[in-house]
Amino acid sequence: MQKLFKVIYLVPLFFLCACHNKETKQDQSVNNTEEAQSFFPVTEFLLGQLKEIDSLPVTPLKIIIESDKRDSIWLKKSDIRTFAIPFLRPVIDSISLQNFFVEKSFMDQTINSITLSYDPIKKLPDSMKLNHWDVYIDPQKGTVQRVYMVEEEIINGATVTTQLTWKVNKWCSIRTIEQQPKIAPRVKEEIMKWDFDD
Repeated sequence: MQKLFKVIYLVPLFFLCACHNKETKQDQSVNNTEEAQSFFPVTEFLLGQLKEIDSLPVTPLKIIIESDKRDSIWLKKSDIRTFAIPFLRPVIDSISLQNFFVEKSFMDQTINSITLSYDPIKKLPDSMKLNHWDVYIDPQKGTVQRVYMVEEEIINGATVTTQLTWKVNKWCSIRTIEQQPKIAPRVKEEIMKWDFDD
């Protein structure tokens, strides 16, 4: 399934990028926002990742980091999808979010990655926590390297920012930053790792 994404979505993107000078600046956009948007299907891609994890003969490790404390536990197979739920809601595809977000794509030479970046085009509904996401693509291999999402909401007067990072075929993390007025932020990170060579 992931190979299908590579062919359908990434090949036209590479032709577009190949037309640009090699000295393209880091922030030079290669996106035409007037054309119909076709978002990278993040949710379907991550579901494919979960299916691959299910087939691996490995027990994922969950690492919890909070304040100065670090702890870890081995996860059961049944816990993997539970951990991944925040990465799957809302569904990220062209149909669900096209009316709220715009895609910009550029070649970032500092990290050697084609970056697909998504930001709101208008005020988001109060019920929508997701406010930004990026997809990083290896320009030589044509494969997705990483997905990064940011959610934000107000809970009991505190601003809660959740940073979701999925390192393809390696690990994923959920970092929660709770900021109360005039108080130092409280940060908690949970990492699920299934590739121990990284």
